[in-house]
Amino acid sequence: MKFVLILMVAVGVDWGQAVEAVAARRVLLVSCDGLRPDAIPMGTTPVMQRLMDSGSYQLTASAELPPVTLPNHTSMVTGRSVPHHGVFFNVGMTGRVSSQTIFDVAKAANLSVGFFANKGKLSFLCEEGSVDAWRIVGGVDELTTEVVNAVGAMDLRLMFVHFGEPDGAGHREGWMSEPYLTQIGRVDAALGRILDALEAKGVLDETLVIVTADHGGHDKTHFLNIPEDRRIPFILNGPGIAEGRVLCEQVRTMDAAATALDFLGLPTDVAADGKVVREAAVDFVQPECVEPIPTLDLSCGPVPILLLAPMMVGIILRGRRHRREAVEPKQSQAL
Repeated sequence: MKFVLILMVAVGVDWGQAVEAVAARRVLLVSCDGLRPDAIPMGTTPVMQRLMDSGSYQLTASAELPPVTLPNHTSMVTGRSVPHHGVFFNVGMTGRVSSQTIFDVAKAANLSVGFFANKGKLSFLCEEGSVDAWRIVGGVDELTTEVVNAVGAMDLRLMFVHFGEPDGAGHREGWMSEPYLTQIGRVDAALGRILDALEAKGVLDETLVIVTADHGGHDKTHFLNIPEDRRIPFILNGPGIAEGRVLCEQVRTMDAAATALDFLGLPTDVAADGKVVREAAVDFVQPECVEPIPTLDLSCGPVPILLLAPMMVGIILRGRRHRREAVEPKQSQAL
């Protein structure tokens, strides 16, 4: 069974040559909120591990600053850095992002699009009614059922699926804790269900799957310029993708947008800061290298500290609340 993974990827030659036998091209972009790449080898992710073994990947890809949900998901679907798209805050916002997204480009080309997410704040990236299938559902299993049903009923060419619970477990119990790894295992099983649905539909072999994340985490939070918070996985699997290849060139969040658009044969101009991950293409002659360690700097321009300050205060207060909630039950039991 040939898995197709668009996680965080690079492609080596022209997609037209690499997948010329594919009648129709599809992209499945999966974001696992808060997934640290060092959680993948912990034994709860057999599906992701299979995608890595039969695809190309990088476990030291880099999220943007600040390493939090909404700014990085905006980069993921616009192909622009945080300073360039201007979404610094990690809170629910009204309206929609001003930058063009991969959903806008696909719809303009008359491709059918599906958008599925666990967190309501992501509606800022894709409004209800703007694509062919749109669902925001809180539970991992419930959301997966919506995706599977849509795959069976529709001819979706671009699918974005966001799983939020790893981030929730990280905030409640801590990154790399047993409950956190359990939730990642649930997401991995959900991903397997979606791939099975694509195979049953007969379209898996023409699908590029990207599995990636918006940030990692440490303790019970994430906002620092440290490897634990900024390193993310980027996995590609599908037609034209080399098997078992570790990507050498540094991959960043914006590259998901550029790679997805390029694979679909769509213009990549809107993804101004992203690059197509061509290194993952089977015909790419990869030079000798070692897996990169991300440069933990401000990347595409400085992040205004005055904009980061309110977010950091909110994170600190939320951490105090979590610690207080963890202590209060013990006090009540003692009484």
